[in-house]
Amino acid sequence: MERDADVIVVGAGFTGLAAAQTLVDRGLSVVVLEARAEVGGRVRSFETSDGTRRDAGGQFICDDMPEVMALVREARLEIVESRWKGTAKTVSATPSRRASHRDNPLYARMEAADPADPALAGLSIADWLDEQDATEEAKREFLSMVHGLWCLPADIIPFWYLVDSDRRNTAEVSELQYFLKDSAASLADAMAARLRPHVFPSTPVASIHRDEHHVVVETAKWQLTARHVLVAVPPVRARDIIQHPPLPEPLARALGCWRSGAVIKILLRYSERFWSPSVSSGVSWEGVSGLYAFDVSQDAEHAAFVVFVGGPLALDWRVRGAAFIERTVRERMGALLGTEAPEPVEFILHDWTDDRWSAGGYSDVIVDFAAHDAETLLRQGVGRVAFASSELSPAFPTYIEGAIVAGRLAAERIADALAIEDKESGGRLKQAN
Repeated sequence: MERDADVIVVGAGFTGLAAAQTLVDRGLSVVVLEARAEVGGRVRSFETSDGTRRDAGGQFICDDMPEVMALVREARLEIVESRWKGTAKTVSATPSRRASHRDNPLYARMEAADPADPALAGLSIADWLDEQDATEEAKREFLSMVHGLWCLPADIIPFWYLVDSDRRNTAEVSELQYFLKDSAASLADAMAARLRPHVFPSTPVASIHRDEHHVVVETAKWQLTARHVLVAVPPVRARDIIQHPPLPEPLARALGCWRSGAVIKILLRYSERFWSPSVSSGVSWEGVSGLYAFDVSQDAEHAAFVVFVGGPLALDWRVRGAAFIERTVRERMGALLGTEAPEPVEFILHDWTDDRWSAGGYSDVIVDFAAHDAETLLRQGVGRVAFASSELSPAFPTYIEGAIVAGRLAAERIADALAIEDKESGGRLKQAN
């Protein structure tokens, strides 16, 4: 049967792009189908009024992320070292009072926990927190971390999932160590450039038909046939793709146990960097769970703060509207930076909650307390259909690094399977002759 490619990759985020390049390097033909008009997935960029390209989505990398750092060097992209050195601050009603969350004992207890411990079965993060002997301040700070990074209410996230996900982040330095001067999207663009003309934007996939020998992928424009398909999109969006025949029940359950996070990312651009370095390593607010600010100035003249609103706070604020969000963030940043601080030159808001193609951010999160095998089942896939995303990565899930690792691992498994298939079919052909 004539095929359009050996492998069709659904999604041109970092998972899909990394997978596609690995497959090409293994000598396989590839077609990459991307729903958006641009590549990058949860990485996206925009231009400020001064012509500077900035990040609207995923942004940060560090020296402990070898795969993404190697790609950045290969693409010769300029790195900006953030002012992360030091400790993130928690600001109380009196801005002079700040506390380090390195002093919080709950982090050590989380790191010491075993996600397979039967005692954790059925416990949400909120349940676990209630059981802990710790100060209310420590609990509030830990809860704010959960809301700010996993971006969902703590009472719906299994505690074992938090432990399992967190232990895969092995960075010894801050994950916020660097960002790319031309935005993280510039790296996605560079990766896609190597794959052209095999990348097709604005081509969402509607359905996948699989049988013993091939797969057929349907879009609004085309019907494409391949030996294998890799669905390289987040689980919540992957389950929107109709599968023929329906996925086996365990795999369908594994896809159905995720929920996308709620996060709003805001850039405040200033005419110059006038603030004290003491606030540049990150700021959260006591009594406001899931609100975080970080200095993303490229230099003294290209000054900016990024503000993240995550979890229940994002869900609450977005209902109140963009005007409320802007007013509230301006007030808080003004109080933080001082009464004499100038107003930002620009205020740019990106709400990732319920995003059409990503579903949310920073990632999808398991909310089924019994779904310990969900990631394993998704990595295994079914027949000639495989799944990969940053969420499924054994290293740095939810980060760009994790997306690259997940894509490459999935691609290697597919390439190995097709190599075995080719060897076996070649052997059968020799026997027939």
